[in-house]
Amino acid sequence: MPFLTAPSWQDPARGPVTNASVLSPLPAASKTKKTWSGPTIAVRPEMLATGDTRGPDFICIGGQKAGTRWLFDQLDDHPQFWMPPIKELHYFDLSDRFMKAATPIYERAKIGLPEANRKRKRANQRLITEEDVNWLEARFWLHGKPINLDEYARLFNPRGSRLSGDICPPYAIIPDERARSVRDHFPNTTIIYLARDPIERLWSQYCMNVRRFDRPNPTDLAQVRSFVEKGTGLRHSKITDVLARWRTGPEDDRFRLYFFDDLKRDAQGLRRRIVNELGADDVPPSTELPADFNRKQKQAKVVMSDEVRAYLIPLFADEIRTLADEFGGPAVDWKNKHGL
Repeated sequence: MPFLTAPSWQDPARGPVTNASVLSPLPAASKTKKTWSGPTIAVRPEMLATGDTRGPDFICIGGQKAGTRWLFDQLDDHPQFWMPPIKELHYFDLSDRFMKAATPIYERAKIGLPEANRKRKRANQRLITEEDVNWLEARFWLHGKPINLDEYARLFNPRGSRLSGDICPPYAIIPDERARSVRDHFPNTTIIYLARDPIERLWSQYCMNVRRFDRPNPTDLAQVRSFVEKGTGLRHSKITDVLARWRTGPEDDRFRLYFFDDLKRDAQGLRRRIVNELGADDVPPSTELPADFNRKQKQAKVVMSDEVRAYLIPLFADEIRTLADEFGGPAVDWKNKHGL
């Protein structure tokens, strides 16, 4: 195993753990940020103690702003899939964002499932059950502890005979050695990546940032440049780096790359391809969720100025040319669109 593997150890609260399933966390970040502790689960939930450790059928590692929410909604609505009650598990990126998003869901459910589900029904989300509450407690218990791949694997056992997976775009940019450890430990898990024009993808992430923080003058070049230089946008748009991190090679039959362009052009066709390649049937025609359902379609967008586009194109020119050469199709369209 890679060097992130920790030595064998015994924790009375967790039981024996072998060095094949536990990865050391990253060193603490140098700058202070707000952390979310969430509910305290004192005893390891039974879900994590025993059971199948084959892991998820698939892990979708992104790309961020490339249709991962669409994919989650489609699979969550599919009768042959069981998906967690929250989209992003944030297990391998060691983020507090799971706690921030999941705690309100859990607290509402503990007050009463009927009230919690009224809110979810209005939001076009599947209704949660007592099993989902137990699942949330298991994920809460794992938070802040060293990565344990066997316990992570058991998070997907509620699927029964169905398919299940983890959809979390930040996984695209986790450390290389951690990604390799995940691939080594789960050799039969399919890795899914939704690729989007790197420039358009970064701009969509920037628009999300503008909405969250209500930034003035969003088209100001200095502000865009600061976002590029200080944030994760550049790393998320370096698709070749993501491929090098997660794919074992061009012939990797457990790595699936799909294009955001196909989602825009033919959502039903892309859904059919993905579920078929994961081993399921396409959603029956009677489903209540249309293939092109987009819960984010009403979000405000900022139009990219010519000045900003002229700044971004040189940053990604070589990246786009390389992708066009390897994948053709939509990647060639990206190259032509940007005059490369």
